[in-house]
Amino acid sequence: MSLKFNYPFSLDNQSGPAYLRVAVPTPLVAGFSLRSGGKSRGAFTAANMSYSVGDDAGRVTENRHDLLQKVGGRQFTTILTCKQVHGNSCKVVTGQDIETPEQLAQIEADALLTAEPGVLLGIMTADCLPLIIADKKSRAVAVVHAGWRGLEMGVAAVAVAELKRIFSVPVTDLSVYAGPAIAACCFTVGIEVIERFHKLSELQGVSGWYRKSDSGFQLDLLAVQKAQLLAAGLAAADFHAVNVCTCCQDLCFSYRRDHAITGRQLAFVGIT
Repeated sequence: MSLKFNYPFSLDNQSGPAYLRVAVPTPLVAGFSLRSGGKSRGAFTAANMSYSVGDDAGRVTENRHDLLQKVGGRQFTTILTCKQVHGNSCKVVTGQDIETPEQLAQIEADALLTAEPGVLLGIMTADCLPLIIADKKSRAVAVVHAGWRGLEMGVAAVAVAELKRIFSVPVTDLSVYAGPAIAACCFTVGIEVIERFHKLSELQGVSGWYRKSDSGFQLDLLAVQKAQLLAAGLAAADFHAVNVCTCCQDLCFSYRRDHAITGRQLAFVGIT
């Protein structure tokens, strides 16, 4: 995998699961796992991070353990995830959740937030847009799962508002990092989806978030997400995105390309 990425993203594919490291301020750790370098087999080759897609649980555990060793050493003992449901609910995670990660994994949410050291948050995707939100002053962090339904509900803007409400972190102190997702080149939707987005106030007067094609309409999740966050007060210079399409590039798992039988990559962030 001889690829180069622009700052603040850099590739680590040296032994174990490959991932895109995000240059966040110390003591934060953040990144987006990729498909290569894991122990899974068959349709889940190789670094599947999800227990709920039909993969061998033992191999998933090995993949997660190997990723933990790369990104946090002994700083983190587990990766904490939730039950993603394409909504806009946020869940605050504490050190107590480390003791019962299985319970947290059953809680329905699409954004996880924490201000506690030693807590590594994770959300899984295979075409949906993964977001890492980091406070420049390292007081709090969040991960967000944003498919088109979550985007319509403003899940990332809700997470930004919750960071301010719960942890007193204003949007002006945040940086947002968007990871690999299905791009407009591969994401064709019907007119009914486009009409739903046309109703969103934050997209009024904004162009370029979709285009008409012979097969329908091509929706740009990244463009919609950026417009929503800028409307929420985020500075354009604080929005960073990696240029990787999960569907037409083979770096990642893709639900659409692989006809629903595939693994999941992981977006993660934590305070060491």
